[in-house]
Amino acid sequence: MAGHIEEKLPPGVPVYTTAPREPRLRRPPFVFIAAGLIFVVASWIPLVLFARGRVQKSQSPRISLIQDMIAQPKYREQQTSDLFADGRADRPHVVGTVARGQVQEDDHYYRGYTLAAAAGGKQTVKFLEGFPKDVKVDMALLNRGQNRFNIYCSACHGLDGYGKGMVEIRSEEIGQTMNVKSLHDADVRSRTEGHLFNTITNGIRNMPSYAAQIQVADRWAIIAYVRALQLSQNVPASVAETLPKSSDTTRLATAPKSSGHTEE
Repeated sequence: MAGHIEEKLPPGVPVYTTAPREPRLRRPPFVFIAAGLIFVVASWIPLVLFARGRVQKSQSPRISLIQDMIAQPKYREQQTSDLFADGRADRPHVVGTVARGQVQEDDHYYRGYTLAAAAGGKQTVKFLEGFPKDVKVDMALLNRGQNRFNIYCSACHGLDGYGKGMVEIRSEEIGQTMNVKSLHDADVRSRTEGHLFNTITNGIRNMPSYAAQIQVADRWAIIAYVRALQLSQNVPASVAETLPKSSDTTRLATAPKSSGHTEE
């Protein structure tokens, strides 16, 4: 404006302008800045403690923020309980019940014998002959029986069944002969399959029970292999004559009976 007269401002007052300016936030106070820095640094402390706890051993139990049923309320073994009249947390089995699959009604398969009536109203044990109906005697069973026999039986009876395993040999060396029975003796060959099964299950004389080590199915597999082992050393002449002369079976049948451990 031609007639505009410039007005003089007081000292210290900035010259104003009519142009727009970008808005700016004021600088926060120093106290807020310091508190923010302290908070950021403090937030790192739990991370450091977590990392240290993962590599440090401690006698205290772990801290689980999310339980996921880890610390659920429950009874421990041999604890007391006010819920039951007898005060025991451990409950006995219901009388007359058995676990599913544990009925074991088949005496032939699970026991190898049955109880027969005898004079005077008493019962006597009758060992059953042959293999149970659920046991299929084939090469797979014989191979399984050989495997189990070599693991559990050969230590005393030897791989050939003549009773000269490493346990028997060592017992003779130290002067405490165990007199392990030969599986090829006539009295052993005359025993029924049920009798052999009962021997493996409950033991006999110096032989302990192998029920905990050998499953029921594997006991029958061992018996099948023992029968094959006995047959290989005691083939009847009528059967040997019918075998091919070049077969390995004939060689086993005609091989001289050893009184010691055969070499593999």
